[in-house]
Amino acid sequence: MSVWGVWAGLADSVFVADIDDSDRRPARIAATIAVGLAAGLAAAVAGWLLVSLAYILATDHGVHGLRGLGHVAARMADVRAGGLALTLLRLGVATVTDGGFLFAFVAVAAIVARRRLRAYVTAAAHIRWRLFAMGVVLSALFMAPLVAADRLLSMDGTALPILTISSLPAGRLVYALSTLLLIPAAAAEELFFRGWLLRQMAAFSRRPAVLIGVTALIFSAVHFDFSPDGFLTRALMGAGFAYMTLRLGGIEFSAGVHTINNTLIVLFLQPLSLDTAAASPNITPGSALEDVALIAGYILITEVVARAPSLRRWAGLRSEEISRADANAAHPS
Repeated sequence: MSVWGVWAGLADSVFVADIDDSDRRPARIAATIAVGLAAGLAAAVAGWLLVSLAYILATDHGVHGLRGLGHVAARMADVRAGGLALTLLRLGVATVTDGGFLFAFVAVAAIVARRRLRAYVTAAAHIRWRLFAMGVVLSALFMAPLVAADRLLSMDGTALPILTISSLPAGRLVYALSTLLLIPAAAAEELFFRGWLLRQMAAFSRRPAVLIGVTALIFSAVHFDFSPDGFLTRALMGAGFAYMTLRLGGIEFSAGVHTINNTLIVLFLQPLSLDTAAASPNITPGSALEDVALIAGYILITEVVARAPSLRRWAGLRSEEISRADANAAHPS
């Protein structure tokens, strides 16, 4: 099974097999974007209000009534403000606003296209939760050495976020448990970028380079970090997630990998905050090596699942859900 054959075979991924000419209709795309944005914005605002109200009622901001919302918004916007409570608030708000927006958008897309929402998750008859769990486990085993290498190469002397977020063991435990919120957050991003956007791109081109490259660039761009190092790393992550989705016929595995990636960053590299000034803006030999290892590792763990019969059986991954290699492919397209 040649590398180029596997690459070319992604064009026939079962995940995009049901896309047809109707998905190229301008009216359908316009309706999806217009109504989807409106529904997403409404969901995001509702989520922000819900989390913020819960926060002000649980803290002394409650004495200010509805004005407490303004105080909470100001504190969240202050990049200098930190601490466990504010970090948890930011994590909760990011989860419900971003996740709510993306989920609502894709739900509208499913209604407009008259498809089940599950079609944007998997091509299988049901959601493969064990494939998600396998993504979590394999990516944790793969990412842990990369995170350790990042800490060693940076040599900036900063302590691990899990150790500095609170001086109390209970506070650190709460922070660690709060990363469970990253599961729906990562799943929502996968649902939008690999579930909807990747499938929408397939209506215009089935070439793997287009499907993976364009969605990866958009994924990186919407994070609004245009430093060369940050943009390249996220683009490679997006490319890896798209490869997983096309190869395995759904977003379950990539959602698990995405979750672990975010979890390790929040626990051991950088706490959730609005301050990105500390990030390295330039590509260095060390960061370039990490990027190469990242995309190589993503492909490796995907191929391990796709090719190991015992892992496929445990994950509930059927052979017809895996993209077939194109035996006639001589070079990537």
